[in-house]
Parts: sequence; structure tokens; C-alpha cells
Amino acid sequence: MLFRIEELARLRELVHLPLAQDITARQWAVLEPRLASTSAALSERVKRARDRVMPQAEQPDARRLFNELLGRVELDLARAYAFFDTYMDVLSQRRVPLLGAQLAGCDVLACDAMMRKHPALASIEPPLVYCDRGFGAAIMRESVRMPDGFPNPMPLIQIPYSRLKEKYNLTSILHEAGHQSLQRLGMVKPLGEALRAAAMNQSRAGAVPDLYRLWSSEIGPDFWAFCLSGVAEASAVRELFALPLPHATRISMTDPHPPPYVRALLAFDWCRRAWGRGVWDEWELEWKDSYALEKVPAETRMMLVKATRLVPAVSAALFDARFKPLRRQRLTSLFDLDAIAPSRIAPIAASVRSGVLNLRNLTPCAQLSVFGELRARHPMNEERLDRLMTEWLMRLGATRHTLH
Repeated sequence: MLFRIEELARLRELVHLPLAQDITARQWAVLEPRLASTSAALSERVKRARDRVMPQAEQPDARRLFNELLGRVELDLARAYAFFDTYMDVLSQRRVPLLGAQLAGCDVLACDAMMRKHPALASIEPPLVYCDRGFGAAIMRESVRMPDGFPNPMPLIQIPYSRLKEKYNLTSILHEAGHQSLQRLGMVKPLGEALRAAAMNQSRAGAVPDLYRLWSSEIGPDFWAFCLSGVAEASAVRELFALPLPHATRISMTDPHPPPYVRALLAFDWCRRAWGRGVWDEWELEWKDSYALEKVPAETRMMLVKATRLVPAVSAALFDARFKPLRRQRLTSLFDLDAIAPSRIAPIAASVRSGVLNLRNLTPCAQLSVFGELRARHPMNEERLDRLMTEWLMRLGATRHTLH
């Protein structure tokens, strides 16, 4: 048992990441002490049990006590290894050279998405991005309890591997980063109340205002991603949530995910509210035309129609409401929407015609918005776009050791 316990403190040695693929010193600084202290504590318990009981080993009661004490350690060791295994799985992916280099770039993208100018966000540990099964992205937030009972030391963002073959849709990382940041800001509940109030002002009866409060836990991160990447977020939502009618229009009174039908309409409305008329108006018409609501069950159709009518009011709340956790500032005060305006991004995307895409002086998230514009307005071979974005991610990854 002591031999297995000691292994907990050897994660870095076992993964043995080359310098070019290694995580940052700060990330190891929160992982290694946690594993070392757990290993030391469990070892001490085993040694205390041994020293207490072994002199009486011939007595049945002593043997039973020893078995009981070691059994409890065994269970705690299993929980400690669940934490160890999680990070072993995440870090082992970094040993695959191309995959590791791209994931390092995703780390930088996620970190940029979380770090806004607010004291509550200054101490978030740099996140790690990894690939796993599933349809979409997910996050294990910093401070969420792990199986060993201790808080997760850094945000872990999971993406499907396929997302690395459609890098223009990496806005899903920005969405997951929004979950972490909004939680840290204490904005989850206030945002829900603001959306419900905005909906109530337009529709005082029915369940839809309460649904918007429920949905706010996903709408908020969607809006966070929009404020970081602009039209690229709307384009990604339009692509990622183009699902069959029953899936796109499904409403559950307990599911915090809005129906994709409404989710896309919100994104298009945010573009219009921020920048007036544009290609998103065409996207909206195509979107509505793609889903024949008359084929949806009557009760669900009625709620969808009401929810759609409330989209402008909900959008207005997201842009204009002032929040106590933000010192009575708007949520948009944390972002620079001008930097990702189509009028600023379009000429940068057009620079690809010269053979070199000029991304200087743009944040990583704003750079992602350029690629969204590039795909929407400057169609190119998928392989060429993937090469461009792979090189971009790898350059980002090379800067990860400068993360705060």
C-alpha cells in the first residue's frame, strides 16, 4: 500500500513531458503540492496504523483493527487516484506532438477568454484544454469538488477531438471559459434575475420568463463568447446547433440549455444590436426557414413563439443591465466590442489575399473572430484553412509559458 501511495507524488515524472509540450510552471505549482500532500497524509496514516497495531499482531482484535484502518486508507487512496487519473489522462495527450501543440494553443485561447479586467478574475489558475468523447464541449470549473473531496485546482475544458478539425468553431472554448468567469464574478444568479425581469416586462404571464432565468446559465456563457469573438460566435452557433427539428426545438422545464432554435436567434440579435444590419440577418431568415414550427407539438410551439418574441428584450438586458457584482457596470464593460466589429475584422481577414494573414495587435480571441470572418466571407479549401489555423494555434501555444 505504501508503494502505491508513493506513486501519487510521481505524476510529473511519469508523464515526463518534453519542455516544448509541458504545461506551465504555475500549473505544476498547484498540481504537485496537492498530490505530494495527499501522498504524505495517506502514508502517515498507514505508518501510524502499523506502529500502533503490529506489536499486537498476534491478537485477533488487533488484526481486525489493522484491517479496518487499512481498508479506510484503501478507499481514500482510490479517491486520490481518481484525481491523479484525471490529470494523467489530460496531460498524457500533450505527449502527442501535433495534438499537444494545438491543445497548448487552446490553453492560451481559454486563458484569454477568462482573464478580464476585474479583481475577481485575477486569481483564476490558467486552464487546461483536452479532448474527450461527446457531442460538445464541457468544463470542470476550478474549485469544483473532485472525488478525493478537495477542490479542482484549475479549470479543465473538454472539447471533442473533431473540434480541432473545425477550429473556426473553437468559440465553444470561449463559452466554457464564460462558465468559469461568470461563476467567479458572482454573476450567475444576478444574470438569471435580469433576464427573467426583462422577459416579465414584456410577458407577465406564462412560464417563459422563468425559462429564461433557467436558460441564463447557458445564455450568459454564449454572450460571453460573443463579446470575445463577435460574429464568429453567431456563425459557430448556426453551424453547431443545426440539428434535427425535435432536437432543435426541444424544451424541458429543468434543462438549463435553451432550445438551439432560440439560442441561434439570440446570437443573431446580438450581432444586430451591436453592429446594425449584416449577414446575420440573412442567417436569421435561413434559420427560421429551416425549422417548420407548425410541425412542433402545440404546447412547445406556443412557448417557442413566446420565447422568440422575447429575444430583443433579453438581448437588451444582456447589453444594458447594470450588475452589483460589476460595481453597477454593464457586462459589456469587461470587453472591447469595437475591436471585434466587422468593420475592423473584415480588412484583417482580407489580408489573407496577400498570402500572409496579419493578426498583429489582436488578442487571441479577437484572432479567432478573424478566422470566423475569413470562413464566412473568403471561402477557401478546408485543408488550407485548417493549415492556417493549425499554424496559428501552434504559435499561440508557444506563448503559453507567459500566461499569468
